[in-house]
Amino acid sequence: MMQGTAGLKPCATPEGGATPEVGATPEAGATAEAAARPARPVAQPFNAAKIAVVFLLLLTSLSFQLHAQVGADRLVNAAREARNWLTYSGGYFSHRFSGLTQITPANAKNLELKWMYQAAAAGAWQTSPLVVDGVMYLTQRPNDVVALDAKTGRVFWIYRHTLDPTQIVCCGANNRGLAILGDTLFMGTLDAHLVAIDAKTGRAIWNTKVAESKGGYSVTHAPLVVKDKVIVGVGGGEYGIRGFVAAYDARSGRTSSSC
Repeated sequence: MMQGTAGLKPCATPEGGATPEVGATPEAGATAEAAARPARPVAQPFNAAKIAVVFLLLLTSLSFQLHAQVGADRLVNAAREARNWLTYSGGYFSHRFSGLTQITPANAKNLELKWMYQAAAAGAWQTSPLVVDGVMYLTQRPNDVVALDAKTGRVFWIYRHTLDPTQIVCCGANNRGLAILGDTLFMGTLDAHLVAIDAKTGRAIWNTKVAESKGGYSVTHAPLVVKDKVIVGVGGGEYGIRGFVAAYDARSGRTSSSC
């Protein structure tokens, strides 16, 4: 007899002492008892990819909430949004009047510097910034677009347009500002192009040639958006150019009409 087995009971076996064979079907009672037991939850493997997708979708949703689109209806009623400056001169009537009331003649003396943006190029500034839901968009010399946090001055992105070296332009590298529709900014350039820029990323969407820059044509004013059209005119009278006004499709950049 083996030592160390005192007091141990032998393993129970079915009646008759026969040991069940491997793969044998249990009796009906055992099957019913097993079925009555609650099933244990099966642990699912950790899926990092699914969590990453959900996280990206959440960020995208928040991004759309933070950067509301500027539709044609908002531009028509731009003057009613005192906290924003959605188009050049503040609205289609070009009143250049802000409805903000926090600054008054009585407290104007208490204004102080909160932040300052230093441009890379020196020279005159003629731009009128747009302010859209907390983000400021402005142009700087010669044809850059800058997106800033209007509260802190933090730079989100800078778009730099490469000018045609054969351009002929008078009176300095000036630009007066931008237009916006949806999530797209529009800028005219010194080499007579119209550029559409993604307001969230600062990447160019399309670039349309308005006129021949080496003939003296340029676009220095802020474009005007009306419904789904972007309207620009040209400069260059100093070189005897024939002036015109043209409308472009905001989505594609194709010419809609000119006169």
